[in-house]
Amino acid sequence: MSKLECQQVSPKRQNEGLWATLAKTHIAGTMLPKHRHQTGQLVFATSGVMLVETQFARWTVPPQRALWIPPAHEHAVRILSDTVLRTVYCQSELIAQSAPNAHLHEVHAVVVSPLIRELVLGLFDYQFDRTTRHTMVCLLLQTLRQTPGLSTYLPLPSSPGLYRAITQMLETKQWQLQMHEIADMAAVSERTFSRRFTKEVGLNYRIWRQRARIIASLDLLASNRSIKSIAIALQFASAAAYIAAFHSILGCTPNAFRIENAGHEIKATISPLVKS
Repeated sequence: MSKLECQQVSPKRQNEGLWATLAKTHIAGTMLPKHRHQTGQLVFATSGVMLVETQFARWTVPPQRALWIPPAHEHAVRILSDTVLRTVYCQSELIAQSAPNAHLHEVHAVVVSPLIRELVLGLFDYQFDRTTRHTMVCLLLQTLRQTPGLSTYLPLPSSPGLYRAITQMLETKQWQLQMHEIADMAAVSERTFSRRFTKEVGLNYRIWRQRARIIASLDLLASNRSIKSIAIALQFASAAAYIAAFHSILGCTPNAFRIENAGHEIKATISPLVKS
């Protein structure tokens, strides 16, 4: 059975009218090709790391983080390590009722606070009746409205040539490439590349590449590699340089980030969540 087939073998979505839930476990390397839902969805990784890509951006979602995807928003998902997901789907009507004027029309990642974590997991606990769980969904949407976004967002250029060159660099992990080399790959001059890239992405190439390396390191941190080996893999001058860059973007050290995730990891199983 292929990895794509494996990911299809999972419990059915539990539909509750204006909202629904789904529990899935994906193996590393699983690809969920571009698709869209008519509902908004909160995708919560209780363990593992996933990469979600939309038309002009990608988000790396490490353990104990969640990604909100608005209704009808096309996206693809790549599972970077064995991942346990809990997903909550919400109809547009419920979103409008529970969290009006919120930033839930935008894709964004959030840190899963203890309240968000308990609300999501409580929706899979059938000791609560449907009315109680509906109230929990509404509270979850209101809580998301007041939860700041997480800095694992990596904007991508919109023009085809630049997009192709940048995604090739990301896929092959060629972090050493300088701007003139990327410009060659995009078949434009270095000056044109610099101007278009900054306009389309909102960051200059040097700052963007630093951000891309830090976000790429989240998957390596989740696999328990040493800080030194991660710094070498991402071609930082030293472990100290990697730590400093990580702190400047995510606001903590790599070890603190890893300890936080390990301390809150949830051991979840799918079988008790499925109703016959």
